Amino acid sequence: MSVKRSHSLSLGIVGLPNSGKSTIFNALTKLTVPAENFPFCTIDKNVGVVEIPDERLGRMSAYFNAKKIVPSAMTFVDIAGLVKGASKGEGLGNQFLSHIRETDVIMYVLRAFESKEIVHVYERVNPVEDFEIVQAELIFKDIEVVEKKIASVNKMARIGNADAALEMNILEKIQKNLGMGIPVVDMEMNEKEKEYVYDLWLLTSKKRMFVLNCKEGLESEKIEVWKKELEEKTGDLVIMADVKLVGEMEDADEYAELLGYVPKSVKDIIKGAYDALNLITFYTGSEKECNAWTIEKGANAKEAAGVIHTDLENNFITADVVNVDALLDAGGWVKAKELGLVKNHGKDYIVQDGDYIIILANK
Repeated sequence: MSVKRSHSLSLGIVGLPNSGKSTIFNALTKLTVPAENFPFCTIDKNVGVVEIPDERLGRMSAYFNAKKIVPSAMTFVDIAGLVKGASKGEGLGNQFLSHIRETDVIMYVLRAFESKEIVHVYERVNPVEDFEIVQAELIFKDIEVVEKKIASVNKMARIGNADAALEMNILEKIQKNLGMGIPVVDMEMNEKEKEYVYDLWLLTSKKRMFVLNCKEGLESEKIEVWKKELEEKTGDLVIMADVKLVGEMEDADEYAELLGYVPKSVKDIIKGAYDALNLITFYTGSEKECNAWTIEKGANAKEAAGVIHTDLENNFITADVVNVDALLDAGGWVKAKELGLVKNHGKDYIVQDGDYIIILANK
């Protein structure tokens, strides 16, 4: 089941209080939300939409002198810090778990630095334990959802509904695994089960990524151990970043000389979300409008057409494709065609990152 995308995807930010969630949200969105040293300061749903940095789109738009530029975007949702018992109403995080139910990926912000000024809610620093606490709360919330669903499906199963009986098998499997502390994303499932789970909007069914919030140059060996432990435990991307520095710097390169390396930036975090979701970008463009489109890696030309418009997918004939940089380097469409760079493909062509595509369809 290929996940269709268009211009926007969404990321939910979770973590303990004082982990750096609101700071990273501010950095990513340049919106101002409370980030004081107070465990439950983020009491409102905070949502920010950010354009995805895209040099190829900028280059293409300049070439066409496009009247309209439509970049891909990412929506960030920041919720109140979660603590033990959040799923049962402890703290304020429970009120906002529903706000991240429909996000595409969840980013765990985990504190990996000591500070006398900023208290840790459990008075110790261990990002691996923090992850386990936060994930456990998401699991407890998913158990509630699954139990309610089981109650409603069970009524249908009793009167002999065949679909309900199949649903019960899947739900009971999920319930059992969740009860063992296994998040949905780590459960082994066939395609039918995955499609069913997708429609349940479970919190632990989402792709994950991690930001280890550390201070540049401090305790790097200990942080590397935590990073490795998280990677081995989850198999997911772990980014080490000084969240405060990410929020303060306009350009990561300007810090390179001072630090001796290029620190992680907002672009790295956005790229991490793309990688976690297995996404690529393809392009359409003309003088009228230049677009960056987001789709899951492995999608074919017909599915790409559907991201642009359902009519293009339904009436798809063929697609002319060229790498956008190759197109611009050649000096435009006519030159690229003369050089044999433009290829014509059928519906089964697998779209590549950076493809510039013209869809041919019946009207």
